[in-house]
Amino acid sequence: MTATTHASPESMYSRVVGELRGDLFSAAELGVLTGVSERQVQRWASGSSRPEGDSRTRLLELRYIVEQLRELYTDEGVEIWLHGRNRALGGKRPIDLLEQGQVEPVLEFIEQLHTGAM
Repeated sequence: MTATTHASPESMYSRVVGELRGDLFSAAELGVLTGVSERQVQRWASGSSRPEGDSRTRLLELRYIVEQLRELYTDEGVEIWLHGRNRALGGKRPIDLLEQGQVEPVLEFIEQLHTGAM
C-alpha cells in the first residue's frame, strides 16, 4: 500500500500566490488587494507563512475571479479586463472594486460574461 502525500497548507497557498503573480499581479498589487504588505505576500509565496482571516478570504476570492476570467480570456486579456474601466461597472475598474472589497459586482459581471448576457 502506498502512502498518499498531501501538500502542506503553506505550499498550497504558495501555489495560489504563484498562480496570481507574474503576468497578472506583482507582490505589491497582491498586497494591496488582500490588505497586507508586499513582504507578507512574499512570505506566502515562499511558504514561510500563510494568509489568515480577511486576507485569506480576499486572496481566495481573487483566485476564483481570475480562474473565471481565464475561461474567457488569455492572461493578457484578464489583466486588461481587470485594469480597464468598464461601463457595466459604472465606469469603474474591476481592480479598484476588488481593492475596496466589492467582490460581488465583479462576480456578477463575470457571470453575465459567461452566460452571454453582455
